[in-house]
Amino acid sequence: MVQIYARTDTATTVTITGRVVVSGSEQPASFIRIRELQSKKTVATDRRGYFRITISDVYKASLVVALDGIGFYADTLVLPAKDTDIVHGLREKMETQSEVVVSAEDPARSIMKRVVARKLLQEKKLKSYTYMLYTKFVAATDTTTALRSTGRGDSTIVSILESFSKGYYKYPDNYYNEILQRRQTVNVPTQANSVTFGTNLNVYSNSIQILGETIETPFADNVLEMYDLVLQSALDDDIAKIAVSPKSSLHRAFRGVIYIDLQTYSPVEVSLIPSEEVNLPFDADLTYRQNFQIIDSMVVPEALSIESSLEASLFWVIAPRLDINIETICYDYTINPEIEDYLFDQRRVEILLEANIFDSTYWRMNSKLPLRPEEERAYQEINSFINNPDSIENSLINRYLGPVRQALAKLRQPPFTGFDDILRYNSIHGLYMGLGIEHSILGVFDTRLTGGYGVNDKRWYYVATVSVSLDRREKLRLLVGHCNDLLRRDNPNVVRQNFIAATSLLFGNDYGDYYYSERSHVGLTYGWGQYRFIGRDQFIRPSNIALRYQSSFDQTAYTSDFFHLLPRKDSVRQNPPVHNGRIHSLVADLQLDFFPTRRIARQGMQISYELANKDLLGGTATYSVVNWQGFFRTPTLPLWTLDVTLGATWSWGSLPPQRFFSTETGIRSIVVNNAFRGMQVKEFYGDRSFTATFSHNFGELVPGVFRIPNVASFGLEFILFGGFAWTDFSNATRALYSPALSTTAETPERYYYEAGISINRLLIFLRLDLNTRLSQRDRPEFRVTLSNALF
Repeated sequence: MVQIYARTDTATTVTITGRVVVSGSEQPASFIRIRELQSKKTVATDRRGYFRITISDVYKASLVVALDGIGFYADTLVLPAKDTDIVHGLREKMETQSEVVVSAEDPARSIMKRVVARKLLQEKKLKSYTYMLYTKFVAATDTTTALRSTGRGDSTIVSILESFSKGYYKYPDNYYNEILQRRQTVNVPTQANSVTFGTNLNVYSNSIQILGETIETPFADNVLEMYDLVLQSALDDDIAKIAVSPKSSLHRAFRGVIYIDLQTYSPVEVSLIPSEEVNLPFDADLTYRQNFQIIDSMVVPEALSIESSLEASLFWVIAPRLDINIETICYDYTINPEIEDYLFDQRRVEILLEANIFDSTYWRMNSKLPLRPEEERAYQEINSFINNPDSIENSLINRYLGPVRQALAKLRQPPFTGFDDILRYNSIHGLYMGLGIEHSILGVFDTRLTGGYGVNDKRWYYVATVSVSLDRREKLRLLVGHCNDLLRRDNPNVVRQNFIAATSLLFGNDYGDYYYSERSHVGLTYGWGQYRFIGRDQFIRPSNIALRYQSSFDQTAYTSDFFHLLPRKDSVRQNPPVHNGRIHSLVADLQLDFFPTRRIARQGMQISYELANKDLLGGTATYSVVNWQGFFRTPTLPLWTLDVTLGATWSWGSLPPQRFFSTETGIRSIVVNNAFRGMQVKEFYGDRSFTATFSHNFGELVPGVFRIPNVASFGLEFILFGGFAWTDFSNATRALYSPALSTTAETPERYYYEAGISINRLLIFLRLDLNTRLSQRDRPEFRVTLSNALF
């Protein structure tokens, strides 16, 4: 049954929109391929059967449109050459059962052997491709959480993001997308819309990553060892339907069905759900559907649909529901073109300037998936809700708190550098109030300026830096800076400023070791690798080398009598003294797949060398020091992982106290990252040190069993961890500075070591540790700590 509704638009461009359903019902027919035979333009229906296809330069009085899809009889429609809406029913094929065949090998296994062989051959031939991509991301929730109702059940769309982009792929694992056009609901900031779920999500590969979980696919090279395969169609069918399920609980895998073209032994479509071994947040439901096309004998993705729903229940108090729907269409492929390597040195997704200027003609001519009626209404309703002063949120919240909330939100966005540069709190300056600005001058000089005032020490602080790119690819940069600041001797990337502010204000004790420094520096840095996103519109190259000269005048900072909310249980931890004077030094840094504030790879390292010589460079200190740290993650069994972090420091000459190493620890039973869990706060120091920590994650001992609603819906994991440390001072440093700081070398054991067990992913983000200190005590000392979860 075809229903046609005429519109009046241009005569040479025709747009056909509509919906494909199962004949005799209103059930949607998704992933149906729709092809206009004259232009050969092709689109696919979305998960609810909707489609839109636009054909330009039409001169005939009618158009012929072909429809076909898995499980349906193909059909052909003749439509008038004018804008048309259709609703068409496709007849379902009666599913035939496979006949029983007695053979040495299951037919599905034989089929998949040939499918994998074809994939391996393609991997040798497919070196690159480009394609166009349309992405749509829709988020919905319950009406209570959304604070509004559409009057159509307990589900309200809260945001929509759409984009058109051009994608690039180059062997073996290089991906890059340029967003050409984008639009989003008004409650989503424009800069937040960089969604491009491109061909890096391709189930026709060994594995894919979803929410940080690596899942082995039914097309993996070892599929016959990992999956049970059952043929559910007849042997003489053109398309084989194969049910797939994991053979054991030792792998993160999929369950579902895959459709294989028996003429080409290539995948046509898959419909899959993750197995129980895959830990999704709040035990979320997820359905993964993808279909494929053959371009120049290469199998490439065509359409992708991911549907996910979760209920974020916490302590039986709140239970907001979140539904995520992602749909993509890939088209206009070019196979094995020449692609310059520099494209993959940019960000994974770049946004062209014209993407921010809405081009209605572009959207009309290139539309692949029409907005469903509820999505069109959501665009309008969200706009009305945001701008309606009589809405519930505006009347109760925005009227009183709206201006404050909007101001705080702006302070977290460029050109401001973040809230840490506005308010701080510690034992030296007490309350700090300031502001930070970053701006690119003429697109050449990247400047950053922060400044503020410390209330307790009555000092003004400032930091000014300028970065200039010296090449077109922005790999080589000149860095110049000057500051009058309060610096930390310990590693500021372990226990960070916001955590120190909270614990200082609450408990009256500060974790940091501080000193005043008036410092200038100039240097060069060269980075390589594709830019990685690390947060707050900040991107870095994973590897770099840097050389700089720095000159500083350092002074001891003294702990003040600062305000705190709760009674102090311990004595005030005094700030250690430093070498007061001027230091001139040369510094060299090398980072390989490393960034100090977050892990960006499975393994990485950093090494730095500093040389100060008062005869050669001037100043009041002579020394050299090397610092090295590295980490790696490796699987031990399919669902088990081992994380190891190593660090070492070695100095020559008399190392000034502001360069001393200190062991990173917890504070008041709260530990972050890989700090030692059994030590007192900064218990050991030295100018020579070696540390090692490990965490072995056994995952869920029985997948799915330890997923506790409202507490650990993510699934509880079990971790065995341990740590080792050695620190000492050289004779030269002891002779000049006589440090009154403890080292492990001075203890009877000479080393520190600990071990323990953890329950990981409590409330998703927390980890509970039971630690045993095995050194510097007459008997093992047990301690319970809380830390951030290991992912």
